[in-house]
Amino acid sequence: MADDLTSFRRIVERHQGGIFALVRGLGLDGHTCEDVVQEAFLSAHRHADDFDPRRGTYRAWLYGIARNAALNVLRKKRPVPLADPPERGEASRPEEPVDFHRLDAALLTLSLEQRAAFVLAEIHGLTHAEVAAIEGVAVGTVKSRTARAREKLRGVLRVASKETT
Repeated sequence: MADDLTSFRRIVERHQGGIFALVRGLGLDGHTCEDVVQEAFLSAHRHADDFDPRRGTYRAWLYGIARNAALNVLRKKRPVPLADPPERGEASRPEEPVDFHRLDAALLTLSLEQRAAFVLAEIHGLTHAEVAAIEGVAVGTVKSRTARAREKLRGVLRVASKETT
């Protein structure tokens, strides 16, 4: 039992930052993210015997649990801004200023499917195959969703940039 808890603690330490960022990236606020992340890890622990390495990586399985928990909450409540502005004193790179309000607005223009695929693949660096396993869709569908998301984000951010100049 102690070995199981030690192993599980290592899993949590290794993945909690990425899982939190995924849930936050899907549009949940900080406290709700914490609750969803905790529930996702508890669910993974309770259902550890359900993991099948033939169906994908452990990371993809864990992210899938977190994604599903977040989507359940999102169905019940309205999304909040996705990106947090840097803390005071944190310098942003002057050559690439980031307008977090515009970024939030742009991400919220995506369908939930596009946003999930984009956040998982482009922000968290999961492979298309891992995202496909999480989403329960074909790899080609993931590629289409991320490409459409990129295209839409470029357009939305380009228009928003012209409106502010």
